[in-house]
Amino acid sequence: MLTFVESLSIAGDRAKQNDDACGAQGASAWVIDGATDLHDSPTTDYASDAQWLATHLNSTLHEALNHFDLGGADETDLRQEIARASVAAAAEYDDVYAPPDQPRWRLPTAAVLVVSELDKAGIVGLDLGDCRCFALDANGAAYERGGQDRPADRETALAAEAAKRTGGAPLLRDAQTLDFLRAQRGAHNTPDGYWIFGLQPAAAEHARAWSLDLPRPAHLLLCTDGFSALVDRYATYDAAGLVRAALERGLQDIARELRAIEADDHGGARHPRWKQSDDATALLLRLS
Repeated sequence: MLTFVESLSIAGDRAKQNDDACGAQGASAWVIDGATDLHDSPTTDYASDAQWLATHLNSTLHEALNHFDLGGADETDLRQEIARASVAAAAEYDDVYAPPDQPRWRLPTAAVLVVSELDKAGIVGLDLGDCRCFALDANGAAYERGGQDRPADRETALAAEAAKRTGGAPLLRDAQTLDFLRAQRGAHNTPDGYWIFGLQPAAAEHARAWSLDLPRPAHLLLCTDGFSALVDRYATYDAAGLVRAALERGLQDIARELRAIEADDHGGARHPRWKQSDDATALLLRLS
């Protein structure tokens, strides 16, 4: 049985909205990370278009995965639900919000990772973007799933180069950095770009599928990259250590540790990154 233990979602900037979301429904659970808007005024009537998309997907998954409470959803089910969620989001965006001749980089996107327990056979997962799953089984073995090609390493290298040019000024206010990020965003969900959840249903076919057969009782920690940075960027924990810390100390205490690390390196000298702190979301689950 897959059961909810604890969740946490905190904004990267206390003066702004949180563009993350998470949920658990029956035998399934997920985390969502809306990609930060690269424009000042949102197209939607939310605080950001990223928040609109994350909220839309979260609501859709709650409703859709309610039908799989007893047996869980398999890979095909999850892929179909991601595609349907994209179709629904695209229809609402086009009908209600979309201005004419909008550049592609303004279209909202989000990373998503969803897991489901399938008929006691184990855990099946699907992900688009850079959300992560860390797991610890009954024998103490650790597992990592989700994400691709260590995107935190790529951001570190790019942010370090940009910081040399700006002299440490906020990178998301630098015109050259924004031009670069917009060009990357414009290539999302194209053959030459990065596949992620958005308004293009074809992205669901490119979602990474994986499975875990975990001796029970086991625990899973689903994270957006703002939280998994403790493993992937700051190397404060490995996968096993982060799950154990979540079990022993709780997510709130780990979140305080995360923000202390970032505040102590607020300029990014030790850990170059686009912004001091990112929205951070974690969902702790028990598999028994």
